Amino acid sequence: MNRVWYFVLKLTTYITPFMIFDAFYALVVDHSASIALAFLFPAIWVIFLWTLFMNEHPPEKLTLRESFKIAAFGWLLMSFIGSLPYFLAGYLNPLDAWFESMSGFTATGLSMFTDVESLPRSILLWRSLTEWIGGVGVIALFLSVMYRTSKVVQTLYFAEGRSDKTEPTIIGTVRKIWLIYVFYTFFFAFIFFMLGAPLFDSINIAMTALATGGFAVTNNSIAAYSPWVAVAMIFAMAFGGISFVSHINLFKGRIRDFFTIEVKAMLVIVALFFIMLAPHLITEGLGFWSSVLSSNFHIVSALTGTGFSIGDLSKWSDYDKTILTVSMVFGGAYGSTASALKLIRVVVLFYGIFWYIKVRLAPRSAIIPFKIGKKVFEPTEVRDVSIYTTTYLLFLFIGAMIFTLYGNSLADSLFEVASAEGNVGLSVGITTPFMPWIEKLVLILEMWFGRLEIFPVLIMFVDIFKK
Repeated sequence: MNRVWYFVLKLTTYITPFMIFDAFYALVVDHSASIALAFLFPAIWVIFLWTLFMNEHPPEKLTLRESFKIAAFGWLLMSFIGSLPYFLAGYLNPLDAWFESMSGFTATGLSMFTDVESLPRSILLWRSLTEWIGGVGVIALFLSVMYRTSKVVQTLYFAEGRSDKTEPTIIGTVRKIWLIYVFYTFFFAFIFFMLGAPLFDSINIAMTALATGGFAVTNNSIAAYSPWVAVAMIFAMAFGGISFVSHINLFKGRIRDFFTIEVKAMLVIVALFFIMLAPHLITEGLGFWSSVLSSNFHIVSALTGTGFSIGDLSKWSDYDKTILTVSMVFGGAYGSTASALKLIRVVVLFYGIFWYIKVRLAPRSAIIPFKIGKKVFEPTEVRDVSIYTTTYLLFLFIGAMIFTLYGNSLADSLFEVASAEGNVGLSVGITTPFMPWIEKLVLILEMWFGRLEIFPVLIMFVDIFKK
């Protein structure tokens, strides 16, 4: 069997326990055998397919190109399998079901459902579980239960956009990440419950907040709860957008190590954008305290790629939307559940402007290292940041131009595509079940590209056409 497909199929088996759990939940809570079967059928099908190959000897090592292809194909197949319950239960057509599933596993939060409050709890729980699984990453879930260290572990870990390691082994690091992830989920669920949110809602929004996903169980997102839940949600979203390495340092009592350059950048960006946004919302008649809460909430929601909202963003001005669009492009910290450019790349790009000026003003013989804090960046690292940023913005503008062809304004098009590519989930009202199929497909691809940082998908396509 092809080495790539061996791991792709194995990866998909790791979502089947969640589907089986949801099937029992549908029987016990929703009292629906049809919904239970909608979860059981794809789960059994995946398990059966895997049993045909499970006795094959697993590869001892993979090339980086193979790992990129596994990540790209794995997320694609996983989103397809995850879409089947929506379709089989009769709630969405195949394309909309795929959109919803891709949005979930990429922790985006854009939705094809117009009335989530009418959905059975098992469907709502599945939406939240897909984001919770996808937030840390299905490959991270896969690695956390692998007991052997090998080149396979290292290349797969890197292929999903990770590099930091806090334990002697990558598997040890991933397990610690999952331990912290589960702890924060229960911690914030408890906080939300104590602040007045129902227990079921608290668990779901805690899962999707830490995953920086944004699927809600109410039609009004977080506006359905008290303002204090929204305040607590700001911290939950921020924690999701901070690197797990920082969280591990926090649990070890290394407070100074928690405040990395990315955490500091997040605080500076939130403060700067708050100063730009809050006074403008006040002039638009929102009210002082409402403006303070709304600006802080939506900036953090956009920057961390969570996508929760407490207001109708379609009524915001282009100026307000532009601030949120820039936030969505920036993204959260590297090694967090957030996507988009990532804060470290943003810091490198902005610092590069001043470094370039300093180099041009210095004598030719002077050697000025590209240094941020204690870290010295090699020219190849700066080049990689520039190439990725250019590619990211190129895909953003291509997607936005397609949306403008269908009559959307440029500001709204950039907002919606930036939300999809950055795996955010905020919307100005374009994303609905009634949008043209080509726009749905564009957003599906943007979500997929953004979650895997584009190049694994490009490598997969190039490899296919080379053959």
